[in-house]
Amino acid sequence: MRACFSSTRSARLRYVRPVLRPTLVALILLLSAACAGTDTTESESTEPHREEVGLRLAPQADRAKTVQLYRGTNESALPILRLNGSQTLTLAFDLIGEESGPVSVYFYHADRDWNRDASASRFLTSFQSDNVLEYTLSQGTEVRYTHYRYQFPNEDIQFEASGNFIVRVTEQGREDAVLFERPFFVTEDAGSLNLGVEGLIVTGQQQPSDRPIARYVPPPALSSSAYDYAVCFARNADFSATRCANRSRLMPSDGVEFELSRSRAFAPIRSRYALDLSQLRVGPRIERVDRSVSPFQVLLEPDVARFSGTPFRDPIGPQIVVNDAVTALSRPQTAGEYVQTTFAFVPPAERPVGGEVILAGSFTGEQVRSENRMRWVEGRGRYEADILLKQGRYEYFYATDDPGLRAEMNRTAAPARDRYLAFVYYRDITLNSDRLVNVGTVEGVR
Repeated sequence: MRACFSSTRSARLRYVRPVLRPTLVALILLLSAACAGTDTTESESTEPHREEVGLRLAPQADRAKTVQLYRGTNESALPILRLNGSQTLTLAFDLIGEESGPVSVYFYHADRDWNRDASASRFLTSFQSDNVLEYTLSQGTEVRYTHYRYQFPNEDIQFEASGNFIVRVTEQGREDAVLFERPFFVTEDAGSLNLGVEGLIVTGQQQPSDRPIARYVPPPALSSSAYDYAVCFARNADFSATRCANRSRLMPSDGVEFELSRSRAFAPIRSRYALDLSQLRVGPRIERVDRSVSPFQVLLEPDVARFSGTPFRDPIGPQIVVNDAVTALSRPQTAGEYVQTTFAFVPPAERPVGGEVILAGSFTGEQVRSENRMRWVEGRGRYEADILLKQGRYEYFYATDDPGLRAEMNRTAAPARDRYLAFVYYRDITLNSDRLVNVGTVEGVR
């Protein structure tokens, strides 16, 4: 029996709250699940290898900009709701051009791998779609746009089950005429979740990798079988590269324990950069502002591969902040300017790399897309890209398929502490999908 336990693991973890004491019945069930053909050595995980779970969203239309989805009134709050709770999510966005009319929203439920369920009727108590009727034309701006706002749950949209969800915004009444999609989560907040992070030393890597570990004690109403549960980890709210653990390890207490294998631990992350466009004037990060053209143009100071990026002191991750950033305007959502923003990235030795360099961040929904590929400027020895951005705060990063450039950016990444979200899923055979029973957050060891 002793071979099925890791006697030193508790000493190496930093938990957010104490682990509960065991009960004999749950311990026997867990022992059976963990010891049946399971290797519990310190260096290897018992889970079968799986690639990162990719959140697949429909392409965003060019005229859809500044998409925000947040809880309550806090623009930095992640879109996570408690099932049958009192809070709502706010969806805000702009459509560039002259005044637009109403648009539609559609809701989809997905399993933990983001495969969409065929029918939404099992997961919503009311309609699957609604119309967005609250919209306002911009006032006195160089670039004309219409600002939209929609809050849910509401009288027409109610959730019956927990889980991963996707909201799609389309031309009115045309489900396939997609403007954009965004993910959100509805959790039951059931049971007890304890999280820790283990630092793994990796040969040739200056900083340790993070291996988040989750211990979950389900409520009595849910099954005690370890095979009904899985945990997915997301770093810094990057839902496009979630890593899931689908087989529980034995733990010396009630509940189930999940961790990633050593090979799938989170290595030091690529640098993230902060961009504050709340004031359109030369200053930190802004090299030049040209108001003589339409739209206004902003040239940013170049980011250099051999130096680390710096995010905000309070990182905003995939979120965009407008109202709380542009305090000089009384109504920044409709009075904020759109400016053509030029990003510049200087690779090692100021020479083109062997692959693509793509700009991504909160303004792309964290999605790395080929349409945001940067162009090489020979005379300047750097890559550049132009993005139309509204006044506000953003975080962004550079992605590449060149292994040498990736290694250089990881080598120079600042030892900032990452934040991990853990999503606990329960496979419900009556729904033939995954319920989201709990969500927790823990900081990394770096």
